[in-house]
Amino acid sequence: MVVGESPAERFQDVVTFVLPELRGRVSLDWSVKAASLEWSCRQTIDHMVDCIFSFAFQLASRDQGGFLPFQELHALPTASVSDLVTGLGGVAELFTALLRAGPKDAEAGDGLFVLNADDWAARGAHELVIHADDIARGLGSQLDPPQTVCAWILDSPKLLVDRAAAAKASNPWEALLMASGRLPGA
Repeated sequence: MVVGESPAERFQDVVTFVLPELRGRVSLDWSVKAASLEWSCRQTIDHMVDCIFSFAFQLASRDQGGFLPFQELHALPTASVSDLVTGLGGVAELFTALLRAGPKDAEAGDGLFVLNADDWAARGAHELVIHADDIARGLGSQLDPPQTVCAWILDSPKLLVDRAAAAKASNPWEALLMASGRLPGA
């Protein structure tokens, strides 16, 4: 897979990889722990929906300070796993549309940095890939995302990861896992 040229295309490449991986697992028991997280697989995807929505909301606001003071977006307790995957697809589509249609110089702050569209796209992609792998591992398998996607995510200078840990890895996926506090193959 070649990573797209624009932030929207790069983020969409990740969505195109992650959503089918999650859809293929909806019949499994998502009440189990998501890998080494304290959350269940269900709570983890709910968190993913909130993150992508929050990133889109923040970038659309173009606020230069920290995250705006709004509550998190969460699914109702009656939502099925399929609903959660569909909801993730929906917020990912909103974020992609914003990345595609927004001004090229749009920026918004997260409380630490002012991020441009590519920075926000990499943050969103990181949330999707890492947490989809947490879910997959919790359900007894793991992901194998394209190395080019992992390299692009890690290249984001404003991604809050352990770069020293990443430097010890043998490939971009292993580096992304290690930089995110995960152990490859665990």
